[in-house]
Amino acid sequence: MSHTLVRSIVLVAGLALTAQAQGSVATQGYGYPTGQLSAAANGGGGAAAEIDAASAINPAALAAGARYSVYMQFEPEFRSTRLGGAEERVRVMRFPGFSASGGWGKFAAGVSFTTLLDRTWLNQYADTQSVGGIATPSSVIASSDGGITDARFAVAYALRPRLQVGLALHALSGQNRIDFGRVFSDSSGLGSAEQSSTLNFGGRGLSLGVIGMPIEDLVIGASLRTSGPLSVRQDGQSLASADLPSRMGIGASWIGIPNTTLSVRFDRTRWTRMAALGSTRMSTFDATDLGAGLEVVGPRIAGGATALRIGFRDRGLPFGVDGTAVGERTTSGGLSVPLGRSRGQIDLGLQRATRTSSVATEQAWLLSLGFGIRP
Repeated sequence: MSHTLVRSIVLVAGLALTAQAQGSVATQGYGYPTGQLSAAANGGGGAAAEIDAASAINPAALAAGARYSVYMQFEPEFRSTRLGGAEERVRVMRFPGFSASGGWGKFAAGVSFTTLLDRTWLNQYADTQSVGGIATPSSVIASSDGGITDARFAVAYALRPRLQVGLALHALSGQNRIDFGRVFSDSSGLGSAEQSSTLNFGGRGLSLGVIGMPIEDLVIGASLRTSGPLSVRQDGQSLASADLPSRMGIGASWIGIPNTTLSVRFDRTRWTRMAALGSTRMSTFDATDLGAGLEVVGPRIAGGATALRIGFRDRGLPFGVDGTAVGERTTSGGLSVPLGRSRGQIDLGLQRATRTSSVATEQAWLLSLGFGIRP
């Protein structure tokens, strides 16, 4: 099969499917952006992500930890998509994050593996195909499995008790297996037709971060990720190249009220930098992410204090439906429970997301479960 034909089949048919074909508003284009936030940050509307060491956002946040730590995260999603009079319910299992870090004096370093984009979906619908002039019923099956992972190596340094800086290198890799098939009934004698394509992604980038306390009780964190090369290949052949989406974010947390933290966050990602990987039928948009959250200290358990969180988040998604952008609004809550005299911690976050487009609506429950260990 020629290079041109492969590109037309994979990048046009595979990436530009509408919500009706993919059965989802969130997983258009190259997939759903998980946000690269920890379960604790998700529970608070993502507002505290710039100062959260378990979120792969601001490398300067690593300097807040003085001991070795390991963090793992599980995040299933249960969504319902409505298009016209039809409704489809889907369950997606995700493991969006793993990280390990340690500190030595004023220095800290860590590695993390987080999901940048998740492109997992499955759809099946009835269709009629004309064969020899005869309308023949069949079933069309389309699916995608995979995504793009961000492997980050970060270092941080505490310049002063109230000032931390960080630097991180990002290596992006991933794979999408795309399957299309048409199955005819046994009585037709036509059997089935299937086609599979596997795309491989590779890229790199750099991020910088800072956390400071300019005045008493006010903590501000900011980070910036620069663009780097990003490419997609199939069977060793380069299909397209673009840039890693750059992003910048800033967050503020007020700790002046005893046992209470109020946080807000702004984030902007230039997803259009990767638009050249797709076809002209794929709509890509830059996205803004706004979050606000409240955290209060709860009762002490196993020698450590619990934390209760609520939050609200409003953001855009990178890939549109029928040429229009998709918005996502989330209301969330969560708690953290210490284990083993604060040597371990369980983070729970529950999000209720509503996604809207010009032709479809989608609602989802996302359960974030994070488990951290500090030996």
